[in-house]
Amino acid sequence: MNQAQVKPAPAPLEVDPAALRNYRKRIRQAIELFRPPEDLTVSEWAEKNRVMPKGTTDRPGPFRAEKFQVEMMDAILNPAVHEVVIQKGAQIGYSDAVLNNLVGYYIDVDPKPIMLVQPTIDNAKDYGKKRITPMIQATPCLHEKIRDRVSRASGNTLALKEFPGGFLKLTGANAGSGLRSDPVPIVLFDEIDGYPLDVEGEGSPIAIGTARTDAFANYKIVKGSTPAKPKGTSPIELAYEKSDQREFFVPCPECGHMQPLRWRDRDEAKEYRLQYTVDDDGQVVAASVAYICVSCKGRIPEYRKQSMLDAGVWVATFPGRPIVGFYINALYSPWRQNWRSLAQEFHDANTEKNPEKIKAFINLKLGEAWEEQGDSLEPHALRRRCEEYPADVPTGVALLTAAVDVQGDRLEVAVKGWGVGEESWLIGHQEFFGDPGKTDVWDDVDEFLLTEFEHESGRKVPISATFIDSGGHNTDDVYKFVKARQRRRIFACKGSSEVGREILGKFSRNNSYRVKLYTLGVDTAKDRIFARMKIPKPAPGYMHLPTDISDEYLAQLTAEKRVRRVKKGGRLVREYIKTRSRNEALDLEVYALAALYTVPAWKLRRLGEMAEELGMPPDVERADPEPEPDDQVEDTPEPPRSNPLRNLRGTSGWVKSW
Repeated sequence: MNQAQVKPAPAPLEVDPAALRNYRKRIRQAIELFRPPEDLTVSEWAEKNRVMPKGTTDRPGPFRAEKFQVEMMDAILNPAVHEVVIQKGAQIGYSDAVLNNLVGYYIDVDPKPIMLVQPTIDNAKDYGKKRITPMIQATPCLHEKIRDRVSRASGNTLALKEFPGGFLKLTGANAGSGLRSDPVPIVLFDEIDGYPLDVEGEGSPIAIGTARTDAFANYKIVKGSTPAKPKGTSPIELAYEKSDQREFFVPCPECGHMQPLRWRDRDEAKEYRLQYTVDDDGQVVAASVAYICVSCKGRIPEYRKQSMLDAGVWVATFPGRPIVGFYINALYSPWRQNWRSLAQEFHDANTEKNPEKIKAFINLKLGEAWEEQGDSLEPHALRRRCEEYPADVPTGVALLTAAVDVQGDRLEVAVKGWGVGEESWLIGHQEFFGDPGKTDVWDDVDEFLLTEFEHESGRKVPISATFIDSGGHNTDDVYKFVKARQRRRIFACKGSSEVGREILGKFSRNNSYRVKLYTLGVDTAKDRIFARMKIPKPAPGYMHLPTDISDEYLAQLTAEKRVRRVKKGGRLVREYIKTRSRNEALDLEVYALAALYTVPAWKLRRLGEMAEELGMPPDVERADPEPEPDDQVEDTPEPPRSNPLRNLRGTSGWVKSW
């Protein structure tokens, strides 16, 4: 080959040093994203990396976990565990030792999108400012991954912290858009007893937030809270009851017996474990305060508490349950000797006989749901009065009323029979499942309300009056339904807890559909209903119940109690509070009773005669007298249909002969 034809070698490429550095940085970041998580538990990561800044804790400097905090942090890393519940009192270091360490671990060790939910948007921003930001700034491994805030577009705001591999979103349970906007594998619910029951008409904020994890197989959910709602309705208490229910057992320094620290025993004796004496000024004598061992009855002074905590272990009441649950109260607080202050707070509240202060002590310090004291009934007491009906409608019934309760996914209907002196019989209860915003479920209820129930005599008995609750999220749907059916004495109602209000007042048409809307005195009605549930044997006012009634219905019927409370200004009031989450049966009783009072007075005065006439054989004609002049009824009901419910969709419940 001619030397002149040889092509010269290409000149070497010039590489921009800045571009090369950026390229190498991106390669390192990509490698980091695919690197397996460091083999650390959450507690090990915290003790290795966390620095507690001054002003945020009584123990500034390197983080050191108490023994009872370690398992609360590490349980979430168990591959078999998807949900952790922590029911707590104050002063146990939950926010810093558990919540913040979980956030820090996932940012640094196993980056993922995280959502932390506070009761409100303002709470979330405040938590981001006072808890999360100081932690990031004081912990070098976190600070290098989350840029300092220079603008809202920086990926670092009070409500959003971005980092390689994920982000931390802080939002409020009162913001539906914040809860549903991003799919995330890690959801941390804080102070869930402060959440609204429904957010923007979309349902439970916990359910909405939990649904954000549906796309992830290895999802993790943490629910933590101090109880703030009454026993039986507290979300954290209900969540803990579904868990394996762990308590932290510590050894008695005298006999070695392992026991949880409790303010009061849970057996029938209910002995107080923390004992003390007071001086003439009502002050707790510090030297007298001691924890009494449940085994040897020895007195344990508080200075021995730390050694007990160091030797403690978590013990599950129901090992094997998939949800891990922890309960801990302020008796375990390691930050200072607090048993005397707890005793003083409890003594002062009881001396003043102030239920609000006692409630605050039980909620905040003991981490227990407050059980309101007041008049109540137990479901088993009603079970003893259940009886077998010989037919749909037993002898003694003169007429029927119905009640409809509107829930988010169903309509519930109850039918009551009424006799002399308002003696009553529960005739039937039915649930119609479906969206109350659609017509199908209302069509099924309409068919039901046209039912003629078979009397013991063989006669057919229609429903004389119906009340439908319009106080929820489907007010317009209720109004639409009743507007075309008021001639059948089907009316809308809403409840009022105003003291002394009549069960049934005058109606109003002040609504967009111009339908009759009755406001009911629900507390007055409940007073009457609870009094009647205590009547021991058939008599005027006695409430008959059928044997095939469900335990759930009886529990709902007794799901409230009347309590005395001190309101602002020292005013003492009596009001009803829930003792369990569902009380639809009691609401139905209220509506059915109020519906009775819409029946013309001339009929109510003839309940005895009407009951006797219904007891006659069907071939004997009944003489219906003309209504008295002051009782003329402007509306004439449609003729009822017989047996309309052969193939209804989505129903459950019981009504005889179906």
